[in-house]
Amino acid sequence: MLSKVSVSVSSTIARRMACHETKVLRPLARFGQRYCGDAPCVPQPKPQRMLPFLPPLVEELAPATAAPIEKAKALHPAFYCDNQYVQAERERIFGTQWFAACHSAELSKPGDVKVIEVGSNSIILTCDKTGKIHAFYNVCRHRGAKVCSSDQTGCKQLVCPYHWWAYRLDGSLKSTPPAATPQERKSDLGLRPVPHVETFAGVVFLNQSKEAPSLKEYLGDLPDKLKRYDLDNLEFSGKKEYQIGGDWKLI
Repeated sequence: MLSKVSVSVSSTIARRMACHETKVLRPLARFGQRYCGDAPCVPQPKPQRMLPFLPPLVEELAPATAAPIEKAKALHPAFYCDNQYVQAERERIFGTQWFAACHSAELSKPGDVKVIEVGSNSIILTCDKTGKIHAFYNVCRHRGAKVCSSDQTGCKQLVCPYHWWAYRLDGSLKSTPPAATPQERKSDLGLRPVPHVETFAGVVFLNQSKEAPSLKEYLGDLPDKLKRYDLDNLEFSGKKEYQIGGDWKLI
């Protein structure tokens, strides 16, 4: 009988201690502090993000296309329809290389806003009150909702439809209704910028890699070859959108 009572009492104490430990650790977690025993844990460096491996089938077929032009063959159909290659292509090309986002005429006036979709990423491009072009990921810093769903003109601020967090056109956080957020916190909660935004020949180019070379370095001697065409002064007359049921390399 005594042993049964002792086990019961010990179990009760253990549950209460576990509950007490949980209540103590939860406030610490709120402030981002992690503990290992009685001492704070040493933060570990984040592993570097690796590019996806190419599918074995594509690696096997690639040399025939990469051969000298006299012997090279056209791309195998797998390059257009293999789902693993599509994902690798999105991250290896559009995730690390410069690509054209839109014409600068679409962002020529303060308040112009354009939304583009690049793979699984949605990106907002804006022209702020000084005429500078910015690019941000279309994700609210509060709950991750999509901030903008369509292009706009004459826009004064970007407002998330979920909890009405408002951002200026330079990406900085403006307000967080209904709660007031200290200014020092606001400076850390702006929209995440796309690392590189540059303009060439009237076209806005983006690069999502922080380690990317400048657009000038990337283009090499192409600007000199195109200089006689005065592409910066071309006027944008309009656009048509098409839904293409095929791979982008076929367009």
